[in-house]
Amino acid sequence: MIFQDSSNIYWFFILIPVIILMFLGFKKRHRQLEQTINSSLWATIIPYLSYSRRFWKRVMLIIAFIFIIISLLRPQYGVIFQQVERKGHDIFIAIDLSKSMLAQDVKPSRLEHAKREVLGLIDDLQGDRIGLIAFAGDAIVQCPLTSDYSAIKMYLDFIEPGLMATPGTDIASAIKTARLSFERLSQSNKPILILISDGESFENDPIKSAKVAAKKGISIYTIGIGTPKGEPIPLFDTQGKLNGYKKDKKGDIVLSQLDEQSLKNIAATGNGRYFNSTLGAFVMNQVYQEISFHEKKRLEDSLLKFHQDRYQWFLAVAFLLLFAEIVLTDRKSLTKYRFRNYSGDNPK
Repeated sequence: MIFQDSSNIYWFFILIPVIILMFLGFKKRHRQLEQTINSSLWATIIPYLSYSRRFWKRVMLIIAFIFIIISLLRPQYGVIFQQVERKGHDIFIAIDLSKSMLAQDVKPSRLEHAKREVLGLIDDLQGDRIGLIAFAGDAIVQCPLTSDYSAIKMYLDFIEPGLMATPGTDIASAIKTARLSFERLSQSNKPILILISDGESFENDPIKSAKVAAKKGISIYTIGIGTPKGEPIPLFDTQGKLNGYKKDKKGDIVLSQLDEQSLKNIAATGNGRYFNSTLGAFVMNQVYQEISFHEKKRLEDSLLKFHQDRYQWFLAVAFLLLFAEIVLTDRKSLTKYRFRNYSGDNPK
C-alpha cells in the first residue's frame, strides 16, 4: 500500500499529544473520584456511571481520528490501466508570400489556393491551437497559437506578398521562427509545422533548419503548390491590374517552378510527409488525418498506470466509529438497574 498525499502526515504529530492529554484527563478524573468517594461505594452513590463505557468512547474517538488522517493521506492499493485521452495539437502554418506565389498555374493563384487549404483545415480542427507564420525573404508570426479560429480567418484575409518587407524566399527562416515560437508558447510534446510553398528557396539552408526543429520534437509537413513545368510571375499595379510578368536581367520572363524534391526532403528531415496540391485538389484534410492517425496509434500503444484509491474504506470506518461514539452513552441502562434493584428489594 502506498500513500499519495503525505503532506497531511503532520496531523499524526498533532494527534499524539491529544491522545496523551485525553488519557491523562481520564486518569485524573478517575483519581479525583477515588479521593472523593471510595471506589467500593461507586455502585451505590453513582449507579448510572459506567467507566468502561466512557473509556471505550474515548478509544473509538481516537481511532476515528486516526482513520480520518489515514484517508487524507489517500492510501492506494492495486493498479489499473487507463487509456490516454486525446489532447489538441499545437499547429503553426507557414505560408509562402513570395512573388512566385502569385503565379496562376493553380487557379485562381497559388496563394489564394493556399488560403483555401488553411480554411479547410480550420473547419476540421477539434480543439487544436493554430498559429500563422508569413514568410518571404524573412518570416514573422502573423498570429500566435490560438483556439480562436475566427481570428485566424481574419489574419488570413490580410496576408499578401506586399506584407513582407524583405523579398525572396527563405524557408529556413520560416522553420526557425516556428521552432522559437513553439519553445516560447507551446506546452505540447508533439508540435506540428505545416509549410505551404512552391518549394523555391534561395536563402539559407532549409534542411539544416529542419534538422534542428526535428531534434526539438517538431514534425514538419509540407504542401507543394504549383507545377513543375513552371508559370510566369505576374506583376500588378497599385490598382491590382496586370502589369506584365517578372523578367530576369536578360529581359526573359521568369518561370516559377514547383520544387517538389526540396519540399520532400524538408518533410522527410522533419519526420513528416509531403503532400501535392498542384492539381487544385485540397489536401489539407489528408494532412490532418495523417497527424491524427499517428497520434491515435501512439496513444493506443501507451496506457497510463494508476494506483487505485482506497481511502473510502478508512473514511467509512471513521464515520461508523464517530456515530457509535455519539450513540453510546457513559451511563448504564436505567431499565436494567431498576429491575436489578427491584428484584433485590422484593422479599421472598
